[in-house]
Amino acid sequence: MSARAPIARLLAGTSGLAAIELALVLPLMVAGWLGMAELAQLTEASAKAQMAAQSLSDLVTQKSTPALTSLVTAAQQMLSPLPSDSSLLTIDMVGVSYDSSGNAIQSWRCSSPSGLSTPVSLTAAAGLGSSSQGVIVVTVTFSYTPTITGGVLGSRTFTDTSLNTSRLGGLPAKPC
Repeated sequence: MSARAPIARLLAGTSGLAAIELALVLPLMVAGWLGMAELAQLTEASAKAQMAAQSLSDLVTQKSTPALTSLVTAAQQMLSPLPSDSSLLTIDMVGVSYDSSGNAIQSWRCSSPSGLSTPVSLTAAAGLGSSSQGVIVVTVTFSYTPTITGGVLGSRTFTDTSLNTSRLGGLPAKPC
C-alpha cells in the first residue's frame, strides 16, 4: 500500500460533505437575510418620516389648524409601529409670510420638543408665495434604531422637510 492511498480515499470520500457545505454557507445566508431585513426596516423608517413631514404640512395649511399636541400625536401615529416617543421624534414648523418685494419672512415657529434653537433657513421658501399667501415649512427629524442589529450599528437619523402653501391664502394660524 502506497502513501498516496489514504489521501486518495480522503479526496474520493463524500460522507459528511453536505454538513460541511452547510456549515460554510449557513452563516453567509443568515447574515444576508438579517441585512435584508434591516435594510427593509431602515427604508420603512425613512418613508414614514417623509410621509409624516408631508402630512403635517398639509394638516397645518387646512382651514382649522389643529393644536401642536394633536399634530405630534398624528406624526407618532404615522410612524407606528416604529417607536416614536419625544426623544426620537422632533417636529419643527415655521410659518413664512412675504413682504411686498416677495422676500420670505419667518412669522411664527412651533417645535416639539419646544425650545429648538437651530436657525431656520428660508431659502427653500423663497419665491413660493406672495404678500397675500403664506408657506408652511415642516421639518421632521426621526431617530431610529433597527431591532435586528441596533446594538451593533447604532441608530440612524432621518430628516425630511416639506413645504406647502396655504389653501385659503394668507398664513395659517400658529398651532402652538
